[in-house]
Amino acid sequence: MYCIKCGVELQNGVERCPLCGLRVYHPDLSQNGADPKPYPRYTEGAEKVRRGGLLFVITMLLIIPVLICFLTDLKMNGKVTWSGFAAGGLLICYVSICLPLWFRKNRSVIFFPIAAACAMAVTLYVCLKTDGHWFLSFAFPVGGALILLIETVIVLLRYTTRDRPYRALFIFGGLAIAIGGLCMLIEFLLHITFSLPMQWWCLYPLSVLAVVGLTLIVIGLFPALRESLYRKFFI
Repeated sequence: MYCIKCGVELQNGVERCPLCGLRVYHPDLSQNGADPKPYPRYTEGAEKVRRGGLLFVITMLLIIPVLICFLTDLKMNGKVTWSGFAAGGLLICYVSICLPLWFRKNRSVIFFPIAAACAMAVTLYVCLKTDGHWFLSFAFPVGGALILLIETVIVLLRYTTRDRPYRALFIFGGLAIAIGGLCMLIEFLLHITFSLPMQWWCLYPLSVLAVVGLTLIVIGLFPALRESLYRKFFI
C-alpha cells in the first residue's frame, strides 16, 4: 500500500503517512468530517482563464496596429495608400483564427466560407487600388474554384467518414486529381488575363497528382490492401 499524496510505501495498519502525515483511508477506520480528505485539495475551474476576456485583448491588439497604420499613412501621404493592404491582411488573420474562437463550437463548415469571402474581398480591394484588371478574369475564378473544392472536402470529411474512416482515401484521392485540374485552369487563365504563352507546365503536376489520387482510390477500394498498409505503416 502506498500513500496517494507522496507515494511512500506504507505498512499495513498505519493510520497516517509517516512522511507527509496524510490520513490513510481504510474501510475499517471511522471517518470523521474534521479529518483531512485522503487526496489533495482541488478546486475545479479555479485556474481557468475567461476566453471572452482573452479574445477581447487579442481583438484590441489587432485594432491598435490597424489604427496606427491608418494614422501614419494619412500623416505621410494625406490619404489611404498602403495602410489598406496592412489592414486587409490583419483582417484575414483575425477572421480566420480569432473569429471561430468566439463561439463554443468551431464549425469549419461555416467559418471557412466566411474567411474565404473575406480573403476574396481583400483581393478585390487590392485589385481596385492597383488599377488592375485581373480580379474577374483570374482571381475570382481561381479563388472560387479553390474555395468550392476545400469546402466540399470539409463537408465530406465531416459527414461521410464518421462510421467508415476509409472513405477519407476517396476524398483525398479526388482532391489530388481536382488540384491537378486546377493547375490547368490557372495556366489557362494566366494566358487569357496576362497574355502569357501556353507552356503546358500544368501537365506535370496534373500527371503526378492524378497518379497519387488514383493510388489512394485503389487503396480505398480493396479492404485487404488497406489492412496490409495499416499493419506495415500504422496508417
